[in-house]
Amino acid sequence: MLLMRRILERLARYRCDERGIAAVEFAFVLPLLIILYFATAELTRLVDANRKLTLFARTLSDLSGRADNPSPTVEAMATIAGAATAILRPLDASNLQIVVNAMGVESVSGTLYGGVCSSWAQNATKRPAQQRNGTNGLPQTPAVYQFDGARYILGEVTMTYTPIIGSALYRWIFGNRGLTFTRQIPWSERTASEIIMPGGVACPIFN
Repeated sequence: MLLMRRILERLARYRCDERGIAAVEFAFVLPLLIILYFATAELTRLVDANRKLTLFARTLSDLSGRADNPSPTVEAMATIAGAATAILRPLDASNLQIVVNAMGVESVSGTLYGGVCSSWAQNATKRPAQQRNGTNGLPQTPAVYQFDGARYILGEVTMTYTPIIGSALYRWIFGNRGLTFTRQIPWSERTASEIIMPGGVACPIFN
């Protein structure tokens, strides 16, 4: 009886003892806190990458539209792209796909046609001349350029986002290709004569 009483008393003390509960609760909550912390950090980086890519595409189109030489060389275009790439730092821009198109709009028998006049690309395939707006991923002619003889630059940029952490989970959500950002930014040409991309010719008559 005495032994049984001692056992029951000790069990009662164990039941009422709350020491260590906080540590157990913290052990349950800690993984969630860690995941939340790193997820917030990665989300912030993702939003920043998205914003920087937009700024990069705008700068690329702007610089291309005010080239010192209306017929820039391949080296000149690479310099323009390199200068604009500074905006993306510290992001990795090695996988950046860049296409700069000199666009034109012509009126043929009263109908406006718009498309690519000449194109330059880096880590990508340049667009063929006379590829029409609204086809093959090209946006429709912006309203501000819907007039005969309009000339403008269309900068196209594609970047695959690479996460710092959680790459396995990231691939599970977005697939092996990952999350890809794409920007298409039209910009006015600011030169006295039409800009012609390297290896290209002046705008044709679209028909």
